[in-house]
Amino acid sequence: MRLQSVGDRLRRPEYTGENRCLPCTVVNVCLALIAASVVTVGLGPVGGLLVFTGALSAIYFRGYLVPGTPELTMRYFPPWLLELFGKELELRETLTPVEGVAVRATPEGGRLVESFAAAWDDRIETMRERGVEDADVATLLGVDEASSVPGDVAYVVDGGLRQWLSESALLADAAAAAVLDERGGEKWASLGPDERVATLRDLRKLLGYCPLCDGVLVRDKTETVETCCTESERVLMATCSECDVRLIEDLG
Repeated sequence: MRLQSVGDRLRRPEYTGENRCLPCTVVNVCLALIAASVVTVGLGPVGGLLVFTGALSAIYFRGYLVPGTPELTMRYFPPWLLELFGKELELRETLTPVEGVAVRATPEGGRLVESFAAAWDDRIETMRERGVEDADVATLLGVDEASSVPGDVAYVVDGGLRQWLSESALLADAAAAAVLDERGGEKWASLGPDERVATLRDLRKLLGYCPLCDGVLVRDKTETVETCCTESERVLMATCSECDVRLIEDLG
C-alpha cells in the first residue's frame, strides 16, 4: 500500500496512461541508457543498474525523465519523425503558403519559425519608431499604391477601403508582410490581397506581445457575438494589458 501511495503521488496523469507521448518516452529511455552507461564506467554495473532502474521508474510514473520533454520534442523533432510516432501535424489552411518560412506545423497547430519570429520582432520595432507608411500597406497587400484615411486605421486601395482592427494589428501585419516580401518566395508573392490579409491575421494570432508597447496580451475565448440572423458564436480576443488595444478579434 505504501509503494502504491508513493506511486500515486509521483504519477502525472497528463503525461501517462492514454496521454503518454511515445516520442517523449523514446527520447527519455535513450537518455536513461546514456546516463546509466556513463555511471557504469565510473561506478560499475551495480551503479549503472540503479541509475537505469530509477530513471525507468521516473519515466513510468511521470511520463518523462528530463523536465520540459513534452515541449522539447514538439519543438525540435522534425515533422517527418513526429509523423512516424502518429502525431498528426495541423496547420490552418491560410498559413500553408508560408509554411516552413514563417510557421511550422505541430499537433497543437502552427508555431512561428524562430528565424522568422526574430526578423518579425526587428521589423516591428523599426516600424513602431517611424510609423507604418502607405508603402508598407501597399507591400502588405501586394498592390502598387495605398492611401491612408486620416483619423482611422484604414486605407484606400484600388477604389475600395481596407480597414484594420487597431494600430497594433496593422503594425503586426505590415511588419510580417515586409519580412515575407523578402523571404516568402513565390507562394507569398502569388497571393492576392484577401489571401494575404487572411494569412497575416492568422500569423498575428501567434504573436506573444503587443506590437505597440510590448505589453502582455490577455486572451479570451469566451466572449460571444450575436446577430439577428445567426446563432451566437465564440470569438477569440487578444487585448494588450498595458495599452488596452485589441490585437485579435476573430472567430475561435
